[in-house]
Amino acid sequence: MTFGSAILTDLELSRLAPTEQKLAKALAAELGAPMPRATRCAPANDDIGIELGLSDLGGAVRLDLEKLLDGRLLVQGTSGAGKSWTLRRILERTHGLVQQIVVDPEGEFVSLAEHFDFPILDGARLDAAALVIAAARAREHRLSVLLDVSQIDREAQMQSVTAFVGALIGVPREHWHPVLVAIDEAHLFAPFGGAGLAATSVRQAATQTITDLMSRGRKRGLAGVLATQRIAKLAKSVSSEILNFLIGLNTLDIDIRRAAETIGWDASRAFDRLPILQPGDFVASGPAFSRSPATLHIGAVETRHIGARPEIVAPVAISADEAACLLDLEHLHAASDEDAEVRSEVSLPLGTRSVRAFMREPGFPDAGRVWEVLAPLSPQGAAVGDLADYLSIDAARVANALALLDTYGVVEIDELDGGRAVRISKGMMP
Repeated sequence: MTFGSAILTDLELSRLAPTEQKLAKALAAELGAPMPRATRCAPANDDIGIELGLSDLGGAVRLDLEKLLDGRLLVQGTSGAGKSWTLRRILERTHGLVQQIVVDPEGEFVSLAEHFDFPILDGARLDAAALVIAAARAREHRLSVLLDVSQIDREAQMQSVTAFVGALIGVPREHWHPVLVAIDEAHLFAPFGGAGLAATSVRQAATQTITDLMSRGRKRGLAGVLATQRIAKLAKSVSSEILNFLIGLNTLDIDIRRAAETIGWDASRAFDRLPILQPGDFVASGPAFSRSPATLHIGAVETRHIGARPEIVAPVAISADEAACLLDLEHLHAASDEDAEVRSEVSLPLGTRSVRAFMREPGFPDAGRVWEVLAPLSPQGAAVGDLADYLSIDAARVANALALLDTYGVVEIDELDGGRAVRISKGMMP
């Protein structure tokens, strides 16, 4: 389609936001030009790539999408390094070229989904079964979607992502179309060494699913693009499957050493360069980049970056009485007085804060009842399925109680052929 001397191709039109497409069509009608078609035209094989930014030596650094599919990608940098900005740049530039699926644990990419008119899957409203169905349908119909799990706790996030990503992997062969699967804060779902507050079984399932995405995903058309602040916190079973890296600012010794290993630098070079990188500067390493290794500055983004630092704005002047009212200090004082005995350092041993946190958990009463059942059985245990019947409470309450006890290392949960079994940890035996 032509506007004066400017030509808008079908591919360019397909990469516009829906509102911009409507405007283009209106202008075409006004000028009497042929109506454009918002078809997803496949570019020539030698043009399946995007420009990421400019190299410090001059010239653009491009990312080859076919090689990205073969080798996956990890974007890593400490807070403020620009990893979410980089992930946003990749998603914006590849929109219209390939199907995109975004897993968003912090709600940072909702603005991108709204701009490109993606459906948003709300993890707070969709259970695991619903997410499995949604994932299968997204692959079948080649729909770009965003999974927002920002409004649920860490364990629920892991369970949702496990179900959703597992379903992306498990679709029939006829739906193995190329897809970019972008996961922000990937270390939350595949933590190194099983770290985290979620139950052991939940952590293991999530880590295995992300590992499968990065290993088995290639044959199924899934190109995992992971972003993380801490490379040392990401499971090695995941990072070992990745061939392409964008490494940004790092200041912690352990992260610098892990980053140096991934991009093939010696430690001295990494300690010299990585701590002084500017926000938005990354070291590109891997076959998917037109220059590798190369230091580049990531280009601009079109959509609003929620992770950017807020501007400094002076607070509204307010009196002490008004502030106390807004804080509801009278109620807080009363609640604190009720806890005076619990707060007393004389009445509680070391670890006061942990004990108080444990006692204030909603599942604490049920956890106490589970302990009363398991203590006489130690060192043996009980079948998890029998606890609900014995205690006359529903299975969900038992699951929450066990998750709480597991978080504090009180119990050990084993997966057996006949189901799960639980027993008191060796160090906690009465």
